[in-house]
Amino acid sequence: MSCPIIARAFALVTLAACAASGLAVESSPPPITLEDALAAARRANAELPVASYDVRIAQQRRREAEAMRRAQLKLDGDLWIAPAPGYDPVITNLGEDRLQLGVRKTLYDGGALRAGAAQARAEVAASEARYRLAEGDVDLEVRQQYAAILAAERELDARREGLERLGSYLSLLEERQRSGQAVAPDLLRTRVRLATDRAALVAAEQSADQARTALDVLMGRAATAPLALAPLPAPAAPASASDEPWRGVPELAAAEHDVEAAEAASRAAGAQLRPQVSASADAGLWGSDTTRLVPDDFAAGHPGATLGDRLRRDLGYSFRLDFSLPLFDSGVYAARIAQARLAAEQARQEVRAQSASAERQWSEARQSMARAYEQYEILVAAEPQARDAYLEAESRYRGGTASYLEVLDAFSASVDTAVAAVEAELAYRSAEALVLRWGGTP
Repeated sequence: MSCPIIARAFALVTLAACAASGLAVESSPPPITLEDALAAARRANAELPVASYDVRIAQQRRREAEAMRRAQLKLDGDLWIAPAPGYDPVITNLGEDRLQLGVRKTLYDGGALRAGAAQARAEVAASEARYRLAEGDVDLEVRQQYAAILAAERELDARREGLERLGSYLSLLEERQRSGQAVAPDLLRTRVRLATDRAALVAAEQSADQARTALDVLMGRAATAPLALAPLPAPAAPASASDEPWRGVPELAAAEHDVEAAEAASRAAGAQLRPQVSASADAGLWGSDTTRLVPDDFAAGHPGATLGDRLRRDLGYSFRLDFSLPLFDSGVYAARIAQARLAAEQARQEVRAQSASAERQWSEARQSMARAYEQYEILVAAEPQARDAYLEAESRYRGGTASYLEVLDAFSASVDTAVAAVEAELAYRSAEALVLRWGGTP
């Protein structure tokens, strides 16, 4: 085979390999960012659609309450057939027919309808706040599980690195034992420590699996699908907080709107003691005696009258004005008004309780975040020093100037410092998520 053919074949194989490699790289999904996880969880969460239906129901109630303040138009009718052999004709009038187009409008109700519309608008605002509350709870859980996964991965890296160093130290002890040195007790203790660290690694893997499963469920993903997360920025010192940011939490907003709704309900209850005035008008057909096409009384006054004449006689219109004012009801209205006022006062107390709770939750989260950041800074600075101390102790042990206990203590300090730094960062992330949940700004 000539050289050009070999070169051409080699080029084709190389291109095919590069294309396959490129496809493999393109097929791997990019890491999921925190924003992606939050958006996916909001779409997949089962509680948010329930809360959204509450909002939609409240919006329809508001439309109903506002429509009640406008004129109502309806088509109304009936056909009452009462043959002569039936009831007394004086009572039944031999039946009647009616088909009317009517309009009705409340002229004065003491403010009941206006208060009802205000109550419905407040209930819409409260339901929207509760939707944001459910959304905030979803975001909180996603942020915490996301941070838990990253923390578990960092802990796994720290423990695997520690196991690798401990395995190297174990090999050193085994070499010394083979050379005849009396290191059997040190070798035994090292193997025990290696076993306990492997068990800790399994526990860390379990924590990582649980956090991944929880985040997969939140995002609506299959738990068996690979999950790669983008890293979060390094923790930063908490910024100075604005005045009372917790006042914007949805719990407090919902409680305040509940007060508005309760006060509107109280006004509506009080309006029942005021005069009620409404007007109505109608136009259409309204006639008597459905047993004949032309009633006898009409035929007697109009000889030769037809059905058309009868219908023209029955055509007409009317106006009506209704008025009512309660005078004595044995305390029914007074009890209703008292209930509404108590409900309004209860809603105000709930605002105070929610305000105190939100302030406490936000303050505690801010304090936890600040303390966790301090711990994180200390441990991150100590982590390389602890690693260097272990390497120095192991080196001195190799030279015969350090004891086994010094090496093991340095190793324990190295691993424990790395794990503690991970735990401090996780505490920082959890506190940061709570600050965002209760104040909106970290």
